[in-house]
Amino acid sequence: MTYIGPWHAESALRLVNSNVNAWDYDSRFVPVETSTIHPVVELASRLVPDSGIEDHPFFRVAAGSRKALEFWVTQELFVTGVFAQLLNLTASAVVNVHQRARLNLVIQGEHGGVRKGAARASHPWLLHKLRESMGIPQEAVTVAAPTHTFLRALAGFMDTPVNALGSLGVGNEQMLVPEYGAVKQAFESAAPDADYAEFLHANIDEDTAHSAIMAHIASELIMRDPSLADGYLAAARGSVIARKEYYDELYEILA
Repeated sequence: MTYIGPWHAESALRLVNSNVNAWDYDSRFVPVETSTIHPVVELASRLVPDSGIEDHPFFRVAAGSRKALEFWVTQELFVTGVFAQLLNLTASAVVNVHQRARLNLVIQGEHGGVRKGAARASHPWLLHKLRESMGIPQEAVTVAAPTHTFLRALAGFMDTPVNALGSLGVGNEQMLVPEYGAVKQAFESAAPDADYAEFLHANIDEDTAHSAIMAHIASELIMRDPSLADGYLAAARGSVIARKEYYDELYEILA
């Protein structure tokens, strides 16, 4: 078993040096929470409803095919785990302690509490339980090319912390609400006996709040430095497109 992912000491050293060389006391310790959403962040939020992801033909196929849903579960096991790790990576680059604490609320929501060594309310664990309930063997969980492509694209949109907030907050947290709503309907139709409700509701119920937290933090950072706006919007748009293309390719595999 491999419990530790790749780690590079030079990445930690860059984090230390960037903080020391760009030291500004107030940016680290003064609370900056605001109720105002930056216009660019508001514009980015419209990308999700405009995408129509819930009407993607993949979900129509899945609504009539348990095998399609099993395939979706095997791929989402990769996406859900990596997404949680990318959130942690993003938090490590947020300098202000209060903003970082708020972003950690999102991370906590993804991971839940721990009892007797197990995070049984974490989204990856709930998805693991869904896999078990469908009788999908562990050896069937292999990454498909579209999944790897999507995750690489996601990483590519995280070239700055603000861009990461756009990619993860809009193209993932916000996007999952209509997307998983469509997945839920597919399970109700094609696999009603599966233990899908807890995993899907954990995402649907929490991700609106999670995306809002990330939108507020992004707004605060962009208001402080307006030059960040274009990158944020591009990352949000790129991640929404990448997720739609991911489903395009999954659909082609199943067709």
